[in-house]
Amino acid sequence: MINENVQNGRSLQASLQEIKNELKEFVQTRFDILKNEMQQKITAIKAALPMAVIAMLLLATAWFLLTGAIVAAIALALGWPAAFAIVAGAYLIFGVLIGWLAYKEITAQSLKPERTLQVLKQDQIWIEQEAKSA
Repeated sequence: MINENVQNGRSLQASLQEIKNELKEFVQTRFDILKNEMQQKITAIKAALPMAVIAMLLLATAWFLLTGAIVAAIALALGWPAAFAIVAGAYLIFGVLIGWLAYKEITAQSLKPERTLQVLKQDQIWIEQEAKSA
């Protein structure tokens, strides 16, 4: 009888060790999924950031050129202010376009870790099913 308990104790200990190792692997896998997904999102945001900076620069330039055109128009009542207005308008259009592209790129990348949450939801369903069958 003592021999059976020792065998059962070892078997229980081995089972607990196996469960511990599987749980550790399970958690590590989910962490790796989350880490990879967040790295992809950060990479996409880093790619859009230079476009946003360029857009801000072009919009600031457009503001200054528009201001210069208004001042020149008031000062000279036509002539070369039209050139300022055309250049300012071009910068404004390009700034808005690049800013809009950067905005679309950033908003397309949700910070919510979709794949990780999907895997965890599937895990939850599996655990619930296992608990019901046990």
